[in-house]
Amino acid sequence: MRRRAALAALAACAATAPGRLVAQPAPALPAVAVWDFDNQSPLLGAGEFLRRALPENLTAQLLRVPGLPVVERHRLRELLAEQQLAASELADAQARLRLGRIVGAARMVFGGFVVLSEQVQVHVRVVETASSRLLAADEFTGALAGVMQQVEPLNRRLARALGGSATPGVAYAAAAWEAYDRILELADAGRSDEAVAALQALLARRPDFQPAERLLVALLQKGTRR
Repeated sequence: MRRRAALAALAACAATAPGRLVAQPAPALPAVAVWDFDNQSPLLGAGEFLRRALPENLTAQLLRVPGLPVVERHRLRELLAEQQLAASELADAQARLRLGRIVGAARMVFGGFVVLSEQVQVHVRVVETASSRLLAADEFTGALAGVMQQVEPLNRRLARALGGSATPGVAYAAAAWEAYDRILELADAGRSDEAVAALQALLARRPDFQPAERLLVALLQKGTRR
């Protein structure tokens, strides 16, 4: 008995001895919010679904980063309504940063894209909300038809720039993103019941489409709070 007690005491001392490596949970990273991207294409309406699909695709990647709080799009839209702001008022970058601070995001991702014929160029930047300081910038050019799959390396680089690991993302077909974009348009217009029905239909076809699942939960929860 005494021998076992002595061994236990030695083990306890060793666990707390100076220089011993003890696994600790990773500290939480500063929260980030991702805005809708700006469509800067010369041809009006070209690739319009990318305005919401690209940032939602990036958000799906960032949500996989351990310890990285992400303010999702539906929360930003709710805050717009709470602050009684029109989406047009957010054309000013400073207004976006101010809203980001209100929602608790220390960093914000802004982006835009240009569609030229069958090609698309995507550019993004990470900005600190407190100081407006540019923290990182990156870009990608690829085929318009496959941009939602080809943009994944850019998403991984942004995850690293935000302090996370380059966790592989999940690539979804462009058709699923286009359907999801139409649903986001319904939700933005306040047509929540139609959006919920469309989300359920999309998930019946693509049960692995996680962005649709998250939005469905958010809309149902919002409905119960009314």
